[in-house]
Amino acid sequence: MSEFTFSCPACGRAILADTAYAGKDITCPICKAVIVVPKEITGVNSTSAGNRPASRNHNASAVQRTSGLAIASLVCSVSSLITCIGWLPGIICGHLARARIRRNPSLKGQGLATAGLVIGYLILASEIGSTAFYVWRISTAVKQGYENVRQNLTTNTAIVMKTQSETGSNEIPPLEPAPAEVMVTNNQPVEPAKPVTVVTNNQLNNQSTESLPSEWTTDLSTASFPEHPAGGKLHGVDFAIKTAFFRNGDLKISSANGMVLDIFRLDASIEGRSYVVRFNDNNTASPHVKLTWNQQGAVQTATYSKGYGMKLQFDQAINRTVSAKIYLCLPDDSKSCVGGTLQVRLIKPRGQQTNQ
Repeated sequence: MSEFTFSCPACGRAILADTAYAGKDITCPICKAVIVVPKEITGVNSTSAGNRPASRNHNASAVQRTSGLAIASLVCSVSSLITCIGWLPGIICGHLARARIRRNPSLKGQGLATAGLVIGYLILASEIGSTAFYVWRISTAVKQGYENVRQNLTTNTAIVMKTQSETGSNEIPPLEPAPAEVMVTNNQPVEPAKPVTVVTNNQLNNQSTESLPSEWTTDLSTASFPEHPAGGKLHGVDFAIKTAFFRNGDLKISSANGMVLDIFRLDASIEGRSYVVRFNDNNTASPHVKLTWNQQGAVQTATYSKGYGMKLQFDQAINRTVSAKIYLCLPDDSKSCVGGTLQVRLIKPRGQQTNQ
């Protein structure tokens, strides 16, 4: 058999065919049109390589092959379900395969490349969505933690431990109630304390609280509020009320000599409320007491969460001022005790000061 060339009636390109295909239908390897090989041979060319046209096809009908890049695109994209990163080579191979198929009509696999691209982009979108969700969760948790810390600092819920030295301790065990009318100190009976002496504000500011004794007791049922401006002795230091403010559950009472008495973990509003804390109470939600004073040039602090006795009583506010009464006994060696009346100024919460 010999070979001959003829022109495709559809595209006009020269086609090399074997004489055995004369009169048969074939597919043009260039334009893919179905054509009939002419029966009459118009010209026979030498079968040498130098005289054969560039579009030589020994089988006349071109045999197409599947693009390897298209197969790789689909395999890599599907493997993303296991490897989580296969979508990247899948997308790259898919685009390369589609470009080569467009340039080379003898290649097939357009559908494989398209499927690889679709799967790859879907997995990429799902991973981006998952990453965005986790970032949002982390940012929300960080913001919530920051708000919790800021709220704790604002409401003074944390118990402040001693700064330099401390003469009181939270670990002091509750004192057992003493027998009626008798208090025991160092295992020696002593006479009951004298009644509270009533003095005016001017007398309180002009004299030492030595003349203003308060009755220290562990039985709050027998204790009554002294009818004088709050005063007494705390850790052996005279205490005479100067100012009293309330904000965000914290009652801060300052004395004329710089001593500060903090009673925190109260309610958000104290109007018309009363509080009783007994020596043997173990309720962790009870108000806490913090005392700050200056001793020989050093700042001292003591905080009590239990083991102390206190009675507080508040009236209704008038012009943001509440009349109150206090009776406080601390479990230290000096039998610290403060009692009397006071005027508490209500301070607007920090969040409302800028809004109103």
